Amino acid sequence: MDVSATFTLSRRQLRIALRNAPVMRKMTIASALVIVFGLLKVLVDGKLGTFGYVCLAVLVLVQALGIPMAARRAATQMRGPWTVRITDTAYHLQTAVNQATVRLDAYREARLHRGFWYLTSPTGTSFFPAAVFTVHEQAQLAQLFAHRLPPRKKPWYRPYS
Repeated sequence: MDVSATFTLSRRQLRIALRNAPVMRKMTIASALVIVFGLLKVLVDGKLGTFGYVCLAVLVLVQALGIPMAARRAATQMRGPWTVRITDTAYHLQTAVNQATVRLDAYREARLHRGFWYLTSPTGTSFFPAAVFTVHEQAQLAQLFAHRLPPRKKPWYRPYS
């Protein structure tokens, strides 16, 4: 298999991709859980302590300021056309300022989420929009990723393994 596509990401697409990246999703979920614990503390104690204010501020800062600022900063570096090429063994990315080739074996998992493929490795995440490929190519990609990078279920008692 050898598929490639050239495309340009808009600032909105980049913001969506960053917001739904695995690291950002985990931060959002963790912040929401902390807020829930803060609200439970309010119900028990009857007042919103410093803990609750800090939790709420962290969630607001991450969602309202952090992601748009990261997208704005990244947009200047990711401006221009991207060329993504995926073969049976490697993922190639070329932008106006960067070029990379990574073997598929280096990635832990591939996940399609909200219109983007996320390829996760121990050191970071690569992403590209699925819609830039034809329906047939998307099916080939899904089959390749399912075969080469099947999703691994983590045991509930070892979340960081």
